[in-house]
Amino acid sequence: MSAPDETIPLLTPDELAAWTGGLWEGAAVPVRGVSQKGREVPRGGIYVALRGERHDGHDFVAQAAGQGAAAAMVRGDWHGDAAGLPLLRVADTRAALLAAAAGYRRTWAGFVAGITGSVGKTTTKELIAACFRAAGPTAATRGNLNNDVGLPLSLLAAPRHMTRGIFEIGTNHPGEIAPLAHVLQPDAAVVTAVGPVHLEHFGTLAAIADEKAALLRAVPAVGFVVLDADGAAFDELRRQSAARVVTVSLTRTDAQYLGRVLDVWTGEVEVRQCTSGRRVVLTSGLAGRHHATNLLLAVALACEAGVPLDALSGALRGLERPPMRWQTLCAHGWTVINDAYNASPVSMAGALETFAAMPGPGAARRVVVLGDMLELGADEEALHRAVGRTAAQGPWQTLVCAGRRAGWIADEAVAAGYPAHQVWRYADAVAAAADARCWTRPGDTVLVKASRGVGLERVASALLATGAEEAEASNPSHAR
Repeated sequence: MSAPDETIPLLTPDELAAWTGGLWEGAAVPVRGVSQKGREVPRGGIYVALRGERHDGHDFVAQAAGQGAAAAMVRGDWHGDAAGLPLLRVADTRAALLAAAAGYRRTWAGFVAGITGSVGKTTTKELIAACFRAAGPTAATRGNLNNDVGLPLSLLAAPRHMTRGIFEIGTNHPGEIAPLAHVLQPDAAVVTAVGPVHLEHFGTLAAIADEKAALLRAVPAVGFVVLDADGAAFDELRRQSAARVVTVSLTRTDAQYLGRVLDVWTGEVEVRQCTSGRRVVLTSGLAGRHHATNLLLAVALACEAGVPLDALSGALRGLERPPMRWQTLCAHGWTVINDAYNASPVSMAGALETFAAMPGPGAARRVVVLGDMLELGADEEALHRAVGRTAAQGPWQTLVCAGRRAGWIADEAVAAGYPAHQVWRYADAVAAAADARCWTRPGDTVLVKASRGVGLERVASALLATGAEEAEASNPSHAR
């Protein structure tokens, strides 16, 4: 087995016991790394046995030991096979994981910011992290691990002596952000766009805005928050912050950071810092005006956190985009834009607007594949129909709708004037993927977007596989 990764912070037994209120059983040693997955626990790390809806992590303690774990955190009343591991016994492992992260957070001296919002959190977090790294060691949420398990795991993986950190907080039910913000103890916060997401659980847009504002309320008066002055919830969010409010805008002239989109497709934006009068042109490689706003939010946070504006010029080179978020894949004549990680009315509108503005050869066909938006509650039909009206105005030659709710998109698009013979309807992503040869052809550029639960990435995979088959069939060297 490999040696423990020394880039992972070292946590002592005494610290873990003090933070969690737990008691050690066995010869405890310092650990490097924390995981709730028995097969992925780092060598020399501690395995946290969490009970989920479908499994109990205590069943995998022995597996974690086999992977090289140095200890396990378990419930106080558990008496299963520990495979010789020292055990940190706690009242509740999920609560203890949060408590450990909160305790570890209190040992930091660096600047810590939190980010939330209905859409764009992970992408904006990556932009902020890139900007922070221009000025020193930076910690950030791993991927989009932003819930009551993901946040503490990200915090416990961060170096103690980082200069700056940016951590993402998500929610799909009321009351989830406040306890996570309490653990994070942010010095600053950013809220991306607020829109009708998870309405099934929140009921109203005002309730969603109030939930997001829980992160702002956690920022002390000596800190600051960064908000989009163009956002629909701006006034409500601003009222809920006791800290200084820093504003950004693509349209107004009274914000502290102003942006001018130079190229909507490459994400080239001129940013002006109004307090200093300085300007910088940055290119994120992220298409769409919504990403220009996300870039502005990132720049404002970085600069207010002490990163010089001039240092940002090269910060975005090699920016890593999260998968399935406007992921452009080209193969064998097809161009597929896989934006199927998630979808909401706000992100659907942004994707369609961006796709409509995409440059390309005049003869190239564009195809839009849309699926259901989930968790929209009583307003789901009206919100899907609104997407249909937007889709009807686009320059695409084909509209494919997959899913029961996406049927409303198709109906409304036709009602708004989109040619009915150019609309393809499917019960689900599997059916749309199986029929891909019927509604697409080589040379097409295809946008694929839906909520994550729909699995519309199957369509993107099917298109690329179709392209490979077409290329092989047309290659004489493969002829039978």
